[in-house]
Amino acid sequence: MRVACVLITHLRAKVELRRQPHLRATPAVIADRATGKPVVVDALPAASGVAAGMTLEEALSRRPDTTVLEADEPAYRRVFQQALTALQGISDRVEGAELGTAYVGLDGLEALHGGEVALVRALREALPRDLAPRIGVAEAKFPAFVAARTGRGPEAATVPDDAAGFLAPRTIDLLPLSRDVHEGLLRFGLHSMGAVAAMRVELLIDQFGNEGERAWELCQGIDDSPLVPLATEEAVVERIPLPFASTSLALVLAGVDTLLKRAFARPVARGRYASRAELACLLHGAPPWEKAFHFRQGVGSWEGASRILRRLLEDDHPEAPVEELLLELGGLGEGAGEQAGLFPDVREGRERRLAEVERQLQARLEGGPALYRMAPIAPWHPAPEMRVLQVPIDPSGRDAMRPLALPTPVAVEEGAEGQPVAVELERGWQRVTRIEDRWSFDLWWLPAPLKRAYYRVSREDGRQVTLFRDQREERWYQQAC
Repeated sequence: MRVACVLITHLRAKVELRRQPHLRATPAVIADRATGKPVVVDALPAASGVAAGMTLEEALSRRPDTTVLEADEPAYRRVFQQALTALQGISDRVEGAELGTAYVGLDGLEALHGGEVALVRALREALPRDLAPRIGVAEAKFPAFVAARTGRGPEAATVPDDAAGFLAPRTIDLLPLSRDVHEGLLRFGLHSMGAVAAMRVELLIDQFGNEGERAWELCQGIDDSPLVPLATEEAVVERIPLPFASTSLALVLAGVDTLLKRAFARPVARGRYASRAELACLLHGAPPWEKAFHFRQGVGSWEGASRILRRLLEDDHPEAPVEELLLELGGLGEGAGEQAGLFPDVREGRERRLAEVERQLQARLEGGPALYRMAPIAPWHPAPEMRVLQVPIDPSGRDAMRPLALPTPVAVEEGAEGQPVAVELERGWQRVTRIEDRWSFDLWWLPAPLKRAYYRVSREDGRQVTLFRDQREERWYQQAC
């Protein structure tokens, strides 16, 4: 049984950093008070010397400057469940173990992805980048777990055929043993898995019973525990990074429409009705914004889902700048849903015709998006590239939304007061004969602040061009309009 262990280390800490990114350089621990005496369940990277399992009292005695965060286990489980759902989009055999640990069956899927390396890469890319999963691959679950736990770097760790040799130098701390058995092995001087494997199994059974035999088998690389797939409803997960962080509701709605098109274009969702949708927005400088939407009648098209989500989001939407969107479409079923009206929807018919034209053009152009929709986002914005986005019409395409009117760097000769007197364009240097207009703005409060001084100038060939000096980068650009 070929299996991958997908391990999200410090899941709780990563969820808290999503919510409060300003704590990244702050020593902080996450404490659980549910068991009476507060216990540290995770620590943020800056809290060196503190580890999970310590009492909160011990942690604070070691690091008095530590910030204490209260554990939010429902939020951690929700993020882990979203990760499991995303992995189910790659394999139909996904098992969720303890929080942050998943096992994925790989047998029979290699050919679909072009080999095991590509398959493992797909597992990694299915999860949000900030979760930074470690992946180990082996013929059984325990060696795969050890490979993921001890691996370093972004590449998957693959256990060789000699699993016992791979496990031999590893500490027995990685064995799933009770505290009594673990302490007993240490008293006998058995600190590594190789030392345990070298023992006679009968001696371990006499001393520790069934746990002793289990420990010996695992150290030999023998693990016959089956992979138990999750029995969950079918769901589709899609995500998209936004071209820039923004509070624009129009930008969020354009992103939601793109995700809905992708979700309903997936084979598992075609011709089926969804009973719920969950939207997560990763925000700049604020905790993630999450909202669940339930459809009283199943919705069988992206247009129907969009109408409902748009209406609800207009009343309740993120207030902080949104950087990335994640959508889960769930409760997929074959039953009756929202019925089509007596008269066909003109807009839906137009969308279908455009999608068909797109497919025909792609066939002629040998791939790649051919048609795009212009989505107004913030027509009032002083930076032209943030006013309109270019969105692919093809719902199955993975092209991200892209801004239009992007500025391009140019060489400019400045006058005594910093004004442009010559500019190098496609036909070489051109003198500036007249400054027709000038204006400036300083959007210091944006996630990526903008401070520009604009000039609309006439060139010596009679044409006009719009230039601006980025006063943060101290560089000149030509602004496309």
